[in-house]
Amino acid sequence: MDLLRHLSFFVAVAEERHFGRAAARLGMAQPPLSQGLRRLETRLGVVLFDRGPGGVAPTAAGRDLLPRARALLEDADALVLAAVRHAEAARVLRLGAVADLGPAATARLAARAAAVTGLRVAPTVATTVALVDAVSDGTLDVAVVAHPAVLESARAGPVVALPTTLLLPAGHPAAAGPGPVVLRTLRGLELATTPRAHAPAAHDLLLDTLDIRGCPVTAAGSASPSEALALVATGAAFALTPDPGLGAEGVARRSAAGEPVPFRVRVVHRTGTPEGVVDALVAALREPG
Repeated sequence: MDLLRHLSFFVAVAEERHFGRAAARLGMAQPPLSQGLRRLETRLGVVLFDRGPGGVAPTAAGRDLLPRARALLEDADALVLAAVRHAEAARVLRLGAVADLGPAATARLAARAAAVTGLRVAPTVATTVALVDAVSDGTLDVAVVAHPAVLESARAGPVVALPTTLLLPAGHPAAAGPGPVVLRTLRGLELATTPRAHAPAAHDLLLDTLDIRGCPVTAAGSASPSEALALVATGAAFALTPDPGLGAEGVARRSAAGEPVPFRVRVVHRTGTPEGVVDALVAALREPG
């Protein structure tokens, strides 16, 4: 017998105190309802209702078992709802990306992920620390984060070095010529970059690299590329960006002379990420522009 179905008969009759009303509530005829209750009573070995000309009322056993029956039905509904949510989640690829990549690159990543998996992609833009945590606890499937980074339990994919462009105040002497800018000529400007808390290891590596190149700097924390761009436009800072479309009035774009200062990213993912998605993201990152 279908225990849950027959328990729903029991609860409906107990609450309606009438077979006809219970049958109407359940959208069925009365005879099958009565027969189902008889089978349930036989299965349980107790009489659940006193039936008489004045109506129907739960017996002492019925009153005792009614809360348990309701709880079983509620648990069954909760189980089905949870299963539906898991099924819906399985049809969505949750993709994360650091804001430094810029909107065009993030859109390209999402498009490639959708194409290779056939899934709807739900993108998230956040800090490296937040993205690694989300992949580690399973709330994201895959993410592109700044490298190096402590990866917790996230699985490490390839590292990709993205070329960067210098953004400097248009009025700065180094912006006057069309050629590459020697980094040490920017001494005295702050570096507009993401706060250290967003990606501590990558932040420290960048400052160490500039120091080695003869350009020791003080970092001015900028929570987003737009904040960094605004700070550069004020004349107080310069920035390094992998986003070829980032620019504004009062800001000059130049290349850096000598060794490049790349922005390194890594694809991290959780176990069970759809096949091919990591390779597709790496390929998209390596495409120019």
